[in-house]
Amino acid sequence: MPFCAAFGCASVHKKGCGVSFFSFPKDSARRKRWTIYCRRDKFVPENHSRLCSKHFSTDQLERDPNVLERLGYVNARIKLKGDAIPDVPLRVQAAPLVLPPKTRGAFAKRNKPYLLHETLQEVELRNGNDATPVTIHHDGEAPPNSEPKTAVEVPEPEDPPVSSSQTCTTLTKKCPASITVPQRTRRIQVSMTDKNCITVSKGVQCSSLFDGVSLREAAGLVPLAEPKQEANQFILDEDTQSDVEEDEDQAGSDYDPFEEEDEESDEEDQVYENGIPLRTAVHPEEERQFLVAESCLAKLLEKCGICGSPCMSSLNFTRGTMVGTRSQCTCGHVCEWESQQCLNGMPWSNIFVAGAIVFSGSNAAKCLRLFQHLKLQMMSTSTFSRIQSAYVIPSCIFTWDYHSETLLQEYQGQRLTLGGDARCDSPGYSAKYGSYTLMDLETGKILYFQLVQSNEVKSSVHMELEGLKRGIQQLVDAGLQIDNIITDRHGMVRKFMRTEHPDKHHYFDVWHVAKGISKKLEAASKKRDCADIRPWIKSSVNHCYWVAASCGEDGYLKEQKWSSLTEHVTNKHEHCEHGVLEEDRLWIKEGSRAHKLFRDVVDSNYLMRDIPKLSPLHQIYGLEVYHSVVNSFAPKNTHFFYPAMMARLCVAALHFNENGSRHQAMTRAGAAKWQICYPKDKRGDHPVAKPIKTPITYEYIDILRINLVERRRQFPSYQTAGQDADRLLGYQPPSLTSKWEPYNKDQLVATRRSRFARQ
Repeated sequence: MPFCAAFGCASVHKKGCGVSFFSFPKDSARRKRWTIYCRRDKFVPENHSRLCSKHFSTDQLERDPNVLERLGYVNARIKLKGDAIPDVPLRVQAAPLVLPPKTRGAFAKRNKPYLLHETLQEVELRNGNDATPVTIHHDGEAPPNSEPKTAVEVPEPEDPPVSSSQTCTTLTKKCPASITVPQRTRRIQVSMTDKNCITVSKGVQCSSLFDGVSLREAAGLVPLAEPKQEANQFILDEDTQSDVEEDEDQAGSDYDPFEEEDEESDEEDQVYENGIPLRTAVHPEEERQFLVAESCLAKLLEKCGICGSPCMSSLNFTRGTMVGTRSQCTCGHVCEWESQQCLNGMPWSNIFVAGAIVFSGSNAAKCLRLFQHLKLQMMSTSTFSRIQSAYVIPSCIFTWDYHSETLLQEYQGQRLTLGGDARCDSPGYSAKYGSYTLMDLETGKILYFQLVQSNEVKSSVHMELEGLKRGIQQLVDAGLQIDNIITDRHGMVRKFMRTEHPDKHHYFDVWHVAKGISKKLEAASKKRDCADIRPWIKSSVNHCYWVAASCGEDGYLKEQKWSSLTEHVTNKHEHCEHGVLEEDRLWIKEGSRAHKLFRDVVDSNYLMRDIPKLSPLHQIYGLEVYHSVVNSFAPKNTHFFYPAMMARLCVAALHFNENGSRHQAMTRAGAAKWQICYPKDKRGDHPVAKPIKTPITYEYIDILRINLVERRRQFPSYQTAGQDADRLLGYQPPSLTSKWEPYNKDQLVATRRSRFARQ
């Protein structure tokens, strides 16, 4: 029965234990790091040795099991990355490391690199001649009672002498050298790969068990870092001098070897200075993409990888974003190269480009035209349409359905206050689509949206009511309890809530009511002798908000407070709650034409019927913000077919739920960030301070890409993927032209006449 080899871990492989066990890697470097991590004395891993999944963080896994479980892949198999190492520290008290006493001398250590350099230069000068044992020290003189301690065996050279630009030194004889003072630094001596070269490290040779690993990592106090590749060369640089000076400062008796490696040292930056390593074993959705010019690709393939002879390279084929080349050298070697990986003949970048266009809310035609202007190898419009229909759209719908289902499960047993509003894809009565959205006003999350096409109802004006009906029915079927619902002043919605759902409290959003009042007062102020109304428009809007917020659910009190506005503007304050007014305002003369029109707007029967239904607490301004997000993913000036429109609404809802509740950004000093905005209609007056939010995140894109890859693997052909897409999308309304009688195109072309055509 397999068990975990890590010290202090009691994991044993049993059925249903929920822990995976991994064999030790065959690669010697990684195998040594795994062995060090186990922290067992004289432990040598065998074929049956295992490490359990408790010692690997999610960074070492190809796919996060928690994310896969949220996506519906329960009990998915855990798989390590190709370069995975255990990075979860063992919860065991580390034994103290006892180091043997060493002679320390700051001056000797500081001059050690120069010692070695002078020694090798002296040997090069004697190359080809008989050499006698020589002992060289930092001061140029041999100390008394000292003998050579280290001898370096130098084989006979077989190649010409190495130039000064090369880093390896080839010697011919034996040259004893004395190094009297050993030093301890961070530098670790590495093994040689060229048998004809001598490598002198910058540090002291230590136990092979800790080669390439810091002491804190070997003790399990910090996660194991990626191995740093040391060059097989001797270089005199400023970094060597700084390391020696650091050791001089640490030469005291209180030196702690476990603090030798600093987690925020310059070693992390050294990786980026030497270059970011390119990965070969990487999951498709995590792979980076690069643009490579044709001339650079030809230069890369100009030499044969087998014999090094010049090659004649040519473009063999293109497949969407993928290119294939064929190279043949003068010796007859043929090499074929492909720019990316494929799955059943489809390049991965074809899918990712199509997905990125939809996920970012971009226009497909403009993006493909952009690639054409760049002369970038890209798929055609028809290929994009097929990939979008078979893979991208179903992935968006599946991701949103799972996210929505998770939200609905979280709200089980709660009494909800919902906000509802519709968005049409064009103004007026010619809209094709109408999407109705229901938002939880407590958390600001989109719970459900419904896309309605105009031919599903009598006309475009009926789409909002149909969307609300479907949304409420869907949430009720899911077991949610709707207590309050806030909408705009739509007449059909008002009647539907009054007759079909009298048990639910229906309120009107104050912003929609105030907007109607403002427009009517603005129109009245433009009439003759009514300019005195304009200064009171903003005050009337503020009064509407105050009435809704100060009266709670008392409808009668709302009516009385609102009606008092007609007397307040004439400087009569018998029914007002404010104190003495010291400000001199431009009052409206009672009985004037301006006052009559003002009173007609404020005291209209239609408005007085809606004032008691003003929402006292919650408003649906968040839905207006969401509609602006939808405009960025599905612009109104671009036509989308029903499945594509549905997918873009799903992406917009995912984006809003992730970023809709961002906090205000803070400075380093802890102060809130603000920005000043100048409204366009104010012409520089009345600037507004707006909070600066934290940056937008796009974590939902990673989930969409994972679902996109999994769908391609599950349905490797367009036919099977398209059939499943139709099943996932469900009901699709017929096109708008399906009920109309078709016309003969040739006949219409023949009878076409222009008003400007000459007879």
